Amino acid sequence: MFQYDLKIADLVIRIESQKRIVFDECFQPFLEASDSSGRPDIRIEVQFYEKDVLAYEKGEKIADNILKAGDRIIRRYALQEKEYLYRIEYTGRKDFYRLEVPELFKDSFCNRVNMLLYLSMERLLLPFRRILLHASAVIYNGRAYIFTAPSGGGKSTHAALWEKYYDAEILNGDKVIIKTGADGCMAYGGPIAGSSGIYKQKKAPVAAIVFLEKGTRNKVRTEIKRKGYLKLYSQLIKSTWDEEYNCRLLELAEMVIKTTPVVTLTCTAEREAVECIKNHLERL
Repeated sequence: MFQYDLKIADLVIRIESQKRIVFDECFQPFLEASDSSGRPDIRIEVQFYEKDVLAYEKGEKIADNILKAGDRIIRRYALQEKEYLYRIEYTGRKDFYRLEVPELFKDSFCNRVNMLLYLSMERLLLPFRRILLHASAVIYNGRAYIFTAPSGGGKSTHAALWEKYYDAEILNGDKVIIKTGADGCMAYGGPIAGSSGIYKQKKAPVAAIVFLEKGTRNKVRTEIKRKGYLKLYSQLIKSTWDEEYNCRLLELAEMVIKTTPVVTLTCTAEREAVECIKNHLERL
């Protein structure tokens, strides 16, 4: 049995496989020396099968390619016609998941596998009060500034301006993990970073969340809690079929809004935009 430990957002995720796995580049900063004596927060078992031993069709369909069978939620991913990889989670458990891979695909799966296609990272993290936000983030003076907007809204561009003019360190260019808490939030880099290619194994307390809007001049407004809550929720990674998951996500989003300054920056893609928001946030 091969064992691999990933440390993501201060959680140890252990992957156990009957065959050696070569992980995709985005996972490399998060791989750690495996400690067989330590107990992981999450364990993922990878198994290989010759026939469809799951009897997938006998379950109760709850969404496309997702069904409930007893205490299991099973999601299938098509590899080719009538060949599927299955991801299984268990009702009431937050510490154990299973991937079932057809024997026919074991070599292509084990060699530089992109586990992100199958792990559903947002579902692994949520029970531990960690949420995944569509955003970029920088670390400046030891604190994280998070920039969120719809796709094409300038998140990566704004983070790059902070890096260029204020020597800030980009934590992630596309998805930021946020751990919620009664006294504030912590931002983490993670292996999901879109096309930015920035996968940092770092963290910092959140100084503010900034909603970006494109404009012809730079101005900042502090959001009222209700509007900030709705805008934040719109950029979180949600589940289209799991009501319980989404309700918990709403609760954590509310905690973020209660403990974190939230502002909207209407801005250009120039240095003055960084100065505008930086000066505003330093006065908070």
